[in-house]
Amino acid sequence: MPLMRTSSSSFPATPDLTSEIPYVVRVEFAHLSRPPRSSLVSRPIACYKCNGFVTDIDQILTDEKIGRYFICQFCGTLNVVEGSPTVVDNDTDISMEVAPTDGVVAAETVMPSGKSFLAVIDVSGSMDGVNIAAVKRSIATSIDSLAANAPTTLFGLIEFSSEVGFRNLDSGDFIALPPDTYASLEQIKSATEDLLEQIRLVPVGEKASDIKRHIQSLQVGGSTALGPALGMAYSLTRHREIGRVVLLTDGLANNGIGSFEGFLVTPPKKYYHDLGKWFLETGTVVDIVGIASHSGLELKTLGVLADLTGGTMYYVTPNELDFSMSEIAGERLLARNVEVRILTPPGVKIRDASGLSRLAVEELKASRTTRLAAVAERDEIHIELSPESTIEAQEIPIQIQVEYTDDEGARHVRVMTKRFRVARTPEELLKTLDPEVGATFVTQKAGEESFEGDVERGRLRISEFRASLKKQAAIAPSPVKARIEEVESVLAEEEAEMVRLQERAASEGMAEAAAQDMFSAAALQQKRRTSGEMFKKKKKR
Repeated sequence: MPLMRTSSSSFPATPDLTSEIPYVVRVEFAHLSRPPRSSLVSRPIACYKCNGFVTDIDQILTDEKIGRYFICQFCGTLNVVEGSPTVVDNDTDISMEVAPTDGVVAAETVMPSGKSFLAVIDVSGSMDGVNIAAVKRSIATSIDSLAANAPTTLFGLIEFSSEVGFRNLDSGDFIALPPDTYASLEQIKSATEDLLEQIRLVPVGEKASDIKRHIQSLQVGGSTALGPALGMAYSLTRHREIGRVVLLTDGLANNGIGSFEGFLVTPPKKYYHDLGKWFLETGTVVDIVGIASHSGLELKTLGVLADLTGGTMYYVTPNELDFSMSEIAGERLLARNVEVRILTPPGVKIRDASGLSRLAVEELKASRTTRLAAVAERDEIHIELSPESTIEAQEIPIQIQVEYTDDEGARHVRVMTKRFRVARTPEELLKTLDPEVGATFVTQKAGEESFEGDVERGRLRISEFRASLKKQAAIAPSPVKARIEEVESVLAEEEAEMVRLQERAASEGMAEAAAQDMFSAAALQQKRRTSGEMFKKKKKR
């Protein structure tokens, strides 16, 4: 599985060649877990303007006046080469020095990235009965799984109702956040800092029995101070290396900042959006598990936390909670604080991207670089490219750079560069068409549109792409035609599932708020859909 996969091994020479089938580059993060072809411990030669790496020693030339130099293959800038030249292979891992911390993260609390898990659990009155019983059962099962498969994982617990606090999983003490701070994130951050000496995440392998005992003792009652609880969780990520925050709730936030009831200085939509951006900066993924409620959870608003950080959102019944928690607990984060950069020659533009938040897409289009809080092995993003006008060159290079922090806290850059022959006709592009790449991109974009509230637009996007595939199949070579037919059938199922969700909401007489929660969770999952989920399952049938 390469770091970079494209929808064709040729690149379109003119914009009209992408009118039917978009040209898409996929970045597959599973590649980070595989050994590179080459490794460097010193920084290779890079363009000072765009940071494009030199991939061939023959690119370095000599001039009597300026000495050794190269012309950047991506931006055309002349760069003078000093010292011994080091170039990257087409799949190279570069180890980088890690800059000293600014003092925010205490040295004694630094832990391997991704191997930490902070549960934020709703224990308000609405959770009484089957809901809290299901939470206790699913958390206990997840702890057993982590203890067996990832015993060094560190676990922490925040509980919230009318009160918010961190549970000391050694002593059982409830370390309360002062209620007079609930209306202000700044006050929540300050109060959390004052409590830091009492707050410690514990290894699940050693403390599994203690964790489960405290989970079983959870008591419900009171209102839902969800916003302050997430504010406390964010405050902890600024001082502890927490890879994942998981929110479990069945109620509408109604106490403190982030409340959906009453007048607040900070509107809830802005609060959760800002919180998502701040979690992104700390390299923390936020997953949301909403337990089905007729009154609604406002998952469309809360979902921005998962969207901005690359997390997942579920809308489940108590009986379905075990599955969602097992998926979250079983997913290992490969890398945190990830930056993805794509480099192309002048005349090639980024038209769109998928598998990312709208904020990240716009960032990528503007700067060719975007950030992700963390990535797991299953994750992949797609970048749609297009020529701005006719490309005269016979071939063009594309380089993907993924900068990230690994399990041990070391910083790396993984680089892959490929050169693509420029195709002048649709037939040339079709010879090497990989329809799965474009289909996954279109599916993720449909999820994005649905998440933003336009389910019909998302469904129409898939429908139009299916029609384009059928049209291309008529002139495609036989092997490509067979692949197109397989992909089209998978997309048909994807489109049908979108229709079934709408029919389910109508047939079950779901309240509007509950139906919106279901649609929001399904849309975000579709936005994160991967080629493995779409096509490997199909091939196994």
